[in-house]
Amino acid sequence: MSNWTKRERMEAVLNGELADRPPITCYHHFTSLEHGGAKLMADTFLDFQRQYDWDCVKMNPRAVYYYEAWGNTYDYEHYNDVVPTRTFNLVHDYKDLDKIEEMTGNEPIWEEQYETARLVVEGVKGEVPVFAGAFTPIGILLNLCGYRSVGRYRESPRNESNLIKLCQEHPKEVHRALKNIANTMAKYCENMRKTGVDGVFYAALGMARTGYFTLDEWNEFCKPYDLIAMEPIADLPNLVHTCGIYGNPERFTDYPCRVIHWAASAPGNPPMKGSSEWLKGKIAMGGCDERPFGQNKADVIDEMCRITLTEMKGTPFLMAPECSVSPNVLDSELRAFRESVEKY
Repeated sequence: MSNWTKRERMEAVLNGELADRPPITCYHHFTSLEHGGAKLMADTFLDFQRQYDWDCVKMNPRAVYYYEAWGNTYDYEHYNDVVPTRTFNLVHDYKDLDKIEEMTGNEPIWEEQYETARLVVEGVKGEVPVFAGAFTPIGILLNLCGYRSVGRYRESPRNESNLIKLCQEHPKEVHRALKNIANTMAKYCENMRKTGVDGVFYAALGMARTGYFTLDEWNEFCKPYDLIAMEPIADLPNLVHTCGIYGNPERFTDYPCRVIHWAASAPGNPPMKGSSEWLKGKIAMGGCDERPFGQNKADVIDEMCRITLTEMKGTPFLMAPECSVSPNVLDSELRAFRESVEKY
């Protein structure tokens, strides 16, 4: 039995040092519970933590509340995987971009998330690091335009995106909207910090995917607003997640974070093995394709973990699925995943 605490293990690895074993975490959406308010969600995250003994809590609230804040609406009786069916989106043409105003960060929809975080921080009693979530402004704008986030293995053709067209034809209006979203997210991150969370899991939502924005467009419409949003938490040990295929994790090595999380097994992405050569001191996170979870494939998950843990032996990293796992995940799969860091 290890004498290492979860906090000691996480802090060592976040500082680029080896611990007794790699820290491990996992997360998924609780779609049947995520509209029940702060206490229910906090209790749900804490129960999940207690049940599987993760080394950190990654809070995973409903995927659409950032878009709801600016007026999108959803039918919670009908989900497509982890996203409820959209019934209204705010932006239909460039004139609608004027509707995206900077918020105070204290509106009820944000306060619900702060209260959830406070309750989770209180519940772990300082023993387990807690990471709240935040979304990239460009990804929020994409959803306000009526699209689902770029990410995972989903096709996202550039030529079918109204957001790309808006950036090309109405850049001034797009920049104004993005600045208002980014300033709001900065207030959100600052308020999250005050709840006592250790850091933020900052989701870039696949917006760095090759073939969507060009690199020049990404540098104009994505990165500057990420840095605005993250500025109040720049000194925290944040985790940055670039989602799905062709995710270009190397673009995030100068972001204010300690960890970069990417789908190393997905097409177009670099492997975790050898990643320390280009991570510029950041720590790798991932190691297990999320897709087998929920399909009664504990043996497949176990083998994926064995390969990663063998290849990364001697390198500090954070073991996790490459994205959130299915809400239909089985206990046997989570057990196989959790036990891998001790087994191998």
